[in-house]
Amino acid sequence: MQWNAVKRNWPAFVAAIMQRWPQTEENDLLTLDGDRERLVDYLARRHELTRAEAEEQLTEWTQGAVPADIAMDESRDSANIRASAAHIGVGEDVYADDKDFGDEQVPDSPIGRTD
Repeated sequence: MQWNAVKRNWPAFVAAIMQRWPQTEENDLLTLDGDRERLVDYLARRHELTRAEAEEQLTEWTQGAVPADIAMDESRDSANIRASAAHIGVGEDVYADDKDFGDEQVPDSPIGRTD
């Protein structure tokens, strides 16, 4: 994940950071406001690491994928809805009738029976 994405969605990442580094405190992290350098210093202090060790751990953590709970955080709803437009085919009307996918007015046949 890119640090810009972490900074832009900082409140959503706080829980993931607290899970990865259990000595951190939510209020402390929120006041860092996504500042990477301050976070490195904070992690070094809280976990009794050298600054280089804290930097290495943070770099390793950011090389992973964005956790699903962060990607689906309610603070990202609008961005996720806008991004979903990429999955609508060219010329497809988002308000079109879905009859091609089945008639929702007709009940399904019971399992094992044919009509």
